Amino acid sequence: MNEELKAAFEAASQGHVFKWWDELGERQRRRMTRQLEKIDLGRLAEMRAAKEALKQPKQRNLSPAPAFALSDEQFPYALANAARAMVPQGEKELRNGRVAVLLVAGGQGTRLGFDGPKGCYEVLPLSGMTLFEVFARKLRRVGVEYGRTPPLYVMVGNHNEAATRDFFEQHEFFGLNEDDVKFFAQGEMPALDADGKLVMEHKDAPFTGPDGHGGVVQALHDKGMLADMRERGIRVISYIQVDNLQVPVADPAFIGLHLSEGAEVSLKVVRKEDPGERVGIFCHDDGVPCIVEYTEFSDEQANERGDDGRLKYWQGSIAVHLLGVDFLMRLAERGTDLPLHAAHKKVPYVDDQGNEIKPDEPNAWKFERFVFDVIPMASNVVCLEVPREEQFLPLKNADGPFGPEGVRQSYQDYWAKAVEQALGKRPPQIEVDPLVAENARDLIEQLVNSQAAKSWDLAKPLHITKL
Repeated sequence: MNEELKAAFEAASQGHVFKWWDELGERQRRRMTRQLEKIDLGRLAEMRAAKEALKQPKQRNLSPAPAFALSDEQFPYALANAARAMVPQGEKELRNGRVAVLLVAGGQGTRLGFDGPKGCYEVLPLSGMTLFEVFARKLRRVGVEYGRTPPLYVMVGNHNEAATRDFFEQHEFFGLNEDDVKFFAQGEMPALDADGKLVMEHKDAPFTGPDGHGGVVQALHDKGMLADMRERGIRVISYIQVDNLQVPVADPAFIGLHLSEGAEVSLKVVRKEDPGERVGIFCHDDGVPCIVEYTEFSDEQANERGDDGRLKYWQGSIAVHLLGVDFLMRLAERGTDLPLHAAHKKVPYVDDQGNEIKPDEPNAWKFERFVFDVIPMASNVVCLEVPREEQFLPLKNADGPFGPEGVRQSYQDYWAKAVEQALGKRPPQIEVDPLVAENARDLIEQLVNSQAAKSWDLAKPLHITKL
């Protein structure tokens, strides 16, 4: 046994992790030692503090934050005039190869009844195209449009890194340059039981879980991704999540606005119409921009309305950001940590008799970091409203509006409206290849100018693969 390691855990009142040591074989001991060496015992105080913080919610002084609102809320929509004016600057950044796309893909398809990385899920209604291929084809379209395909950085979890790499390799990276696709794993955090003890999942292994999407800041630095971006001349990272089917991968209007405003962090929001919608809200806390979880709003605040009769706190975050490379590098080099957030969850554990238990009720505390906690650390932040049905369609659950069938239906409703506006009739089913169009405005413009489209049989399912 590594006596120094054992002494460190005992000094931290965590000596129980060695309870079953004498029963373990040599291989198990080596594995356990490697895992324990990865646990930063210096974080225990921070973990306990995050747990205790839930007992006394933070006192906040909230006020609405400025945002660039839509200039046209009617289909097919229009972004703020200020954003559209900055499209040329965003396009220049893309043509010069200064934009990277960061795809957060650590999730599994468990909630969808799918055994594998969520990005491998077949989502499109006619072809069965997977989420990973959808995003790869969106990237390729950017490359065709601007002559440079942004490099893709895929953040995975330790549990699905191999499966994700294999999937890309099996599909020849979906037509992307293999050298421009980088995979890196987010960090892991242990769990604490009610007494503040590390949870052992097996006799030879502590429980660890992903450290949240906020772990991306440290992971980008630790895995050499920020250095790789610097070498490539990347200035802006487009941060998106793999389950949002409709999100653009690299939006020139958003990028141009971000640069023109001198922002270090930018975010997209959708207008919240239902006070009870479970999304974080972009606002000010004591004048500092931040995202506040919906649970921290009182009923009175959540329902408060402005002079126009609309919700006062309407800016619902959709987890789409632009992040400055220099800004993230500065945070990482300074060792700036995003705050930990605790959540009471069901965590598998070994009981005192050595039985492995999968609890039916929450029994321990998991910890994670949220990427939006970089917002208060930025010197300037830009918030852009985008159309909900155009850019926010997350695949989250087994059923309902954010389940596979609900998402496919919403996807088809959106694109069918574009076909109807251009050609006068809706097809019964529709799929638009991501290589063809980014949004309804783009598709409508192409259809209006297409002679071939005028001869389509719109009484049948329509799969648009080229124009």
